[in-house]
Amino acid sequence: MSSFPPADFRDPELAAKSPDLRALADIRLVRVEDGPGRGQRLLIARNAAGIGFEVAVDRGFDVSALSLGQIQLGWHSQNQMRFPAQLASSESGYGFLRNFDGFLVTCGLDYYGAPRRAAGDTTVSPHRPERDFPQHGEVSTLQARLAGYGVDVEAGVLWCEGVVRQSGVFGDVLERHRRIELPLGGRTLTLTDRVTNCGFNPAPHALLYHFNFGYPLLDEATELTGAFGDFAARFKALPPKPEADRREIVDHLKLPPDAKGDLRVGLRNEALHGIGVELAYRQAELPDLLVWRSYQSGVFALGIEPGTTLPRVEDGKLVGDSLPPRGRRSYGVAITVTGG
Repeated sequence: MSSFPPADFRDPELAAKSPDLRALADIRLVRVEDGPGRGQRLLIARNAAGIGFEVAVDRGFDVSALSLGQIQLGWHSQNQMRFPAQLASSESGYGFLRNFDGFLVTCGLDYYGAPRRAAGDTTVSPHRPERDFPQHGEVSTLQARLAGYGVDVEAGVLWCEGVVRQSGVFGDVLERHRRIELPLGGRTLTLTDRVTNCGFNPAPHALLYHFNFGYPLLDEATELTGAFGDFAARFKALPPKPEADRREIVDHLKLPPDAKGDLRVGLRNEALHGIGVELAYRQAELPDLLVWRSYQSGVFALGIEPGTTLPRVEDGKLVGDSLPPRGRRSYGVAITVTGG
């Protein structure tokens, strides 16, 4: 074999040297046995290109960590992946902040944004004329049904699948099926979601991919890449540097896609061997993009957040996307580790 990682993981010579491929790639289901996260299930994966990731099965089936070699690329908060997750509706709808942690925190499935109260006209119960929408919804707090995981040598990928359901009696029933794949020798993690309204009434629907980056990828030498355009210069004018009284900034962007309808945005740090992360997705699926900068000491995070149309409340009613009864919608994001 002349190169590493190998081009073909089905090569008999490779099988002779590594009978079950654990020397090159692996994905395992484990349970956390200590600390704030005790009791939750994690899928821990790594491949021959040095990419590692974790999936928090019991916290929305989110990609809680991403790394290249020993370098962590995501953000890890002081919450330390607590489990069970606190109710999103607690603390006047700000319970999200007690749980917020990890490289990807998916927000939805019916709402994302600041806590709101709106008419409950999507329910059939006379006891709920209004309903509360907690900050960023509740999907990131839900435990998933693990549909499967493994190493597929024929397809050349690590993979896992999980299903989360957000439901209530007299309420909406939304289900999200997620598949995550990573080539055995590649650097692009592919995330595919399918959201289905399993109920018999129209249901509000919103989805935000809250990708979070922290130190060491986030530092003073970090710059934005891809389709950010003029915003990249505005970002550079306020370099990431922790300060005790630094207030967070959220920018709401509408960026044009390329000729194929794709949007590619990311970041890189030249001082960290040029390592970066690029996000690619269909702009028509996720038309809104939020950029969250929180450089406060002890937080120090950057969020790049593609999402569906930002929901809002007008005249006491929620305004935004919806799914018809038994309707479904699909989304895909490719996450590529660059440089290094």
